[in-house]
Amino acid sequence: MKKLLITLCLLLNALYAEDIYATFDVLSDQTSDLGVSVSGVVGTLYVNVGTYAKKGDLLLALQNSEEKQAVESARIAMQSAQKSAEHAQKTYERYAAIADVIDKEKMDNYRYEKDVAALSYQNARTTLAMKEAAFAKTELRAPYDLVITKKQTELGSIVFGGQTTLLSAMNPHMIKLVLKFDEKYWQKVKIGQKFTYKVDGSDKTYEGTIAKLYPSVLSATREMQAEVKAADLMPGLFGNGMIKAE
Repeated sequence: MKKLLITLCLLLNALYAEDIYATFDVLSDQTSDLGVSVSGVVGTLYVNVGTYAKKGDLLLALQNSEEKQAVESARIAMQSAQKSAEHAQKTYERYAAIADVIDKEKMDNYRYEKDVAALSYQNARTTLAMKEAAFAKTELRAPYDLVITKKQTELGSIVFGGQTTLLSAMNPHMIKLVLKFDEKYWQKVKIGQKFTYKVDGSDKTYEGTIAKLYPSVLSATREMQAEVKAADLMPGLFGNGMIKAE
């Protein structure tokens, strides 16, 4: 009896299920206009349109020899300050072990030298961090795995910090289909429903799931929109398919 009821339910679902036609465009779910926050001249350019880069890869750098030298000088100064601080600390600890036979004024001097050396080391570390930050601002690195879609600069180009888009990029691994379907189905299409589709130019059939419904109707075409996550498709393609509405 129980099996019979389950079978009847499945038959009823199939009877009232409706296939809703939808077209779609393939888009990247993550796109960016990239630039640097400081002004300068483009000194090195490592990418072109179509170049793939991993997160953290260097895409371009401004002429930054002065900033690079400032970082090296600050690093040397920090290393010197570190050695001085370590020496002062060891000297203080050595005499502190026999403080009962050392003149109090001398012990105060050893303590003072230790504290001053430690502060100098901390200041040198801070200076190095500031120089490294200034140098980093002259470089443009990939914020995520991406492919370059547009290049808007060349070697020798002048860059105005925070005002110029140098490169446009997208994430080739985060792909979505933006579906369009007749507004009359606004109550029938729901998140979680299956979408079976084909991409124009290919006979392969794909299947996805409605992940998002847009909250408004396109006034020009009277269509609703929805999103389906996808993979291994080229942004810019289009196609059509059927939403299995129940």
